[in-house]
Amino acid sequence: MKMMTRYFTLMAALMMLGGCVPRSYQEEPQFGQTVRENRAIQTVNPKGIPPSGPVALDGTTAKAAMDRYISTFITPPPPVNVFSIGVGASGSAPMTVPSVMGTSPY
Repeated sequence: MKMMTRYFTLMAALMMLGGCVPRSYQEEPQFGQTVRENRAIQTVNPKGIPPSGPVALDGTTAKAAMDRYISTFITPPPPVNVFSIGVGASGSAPMTVPSVMGTSPY
């Protein structure tokens, strides 16, 4: 039992002394600069669009917009098959690849 007490006391003392060791890692002055630059580049207008007053919307248009919004939850639009977009469309010309054979000066 006495050996365990000495062991834990020694470990506690070593942990406390570890806090007194100076930090050898020094953060670089440009640390994180790339992230800040990328964020600034991707921000179009940091202050946003200033309000220009209330948006005027007549009652008929507002009701039609709300009815259309509510109806999408009652009967959602049919799913679109993305694999058939442009297939069999009438009036479309077939895709052609221009020939580049024989046009090189070499």
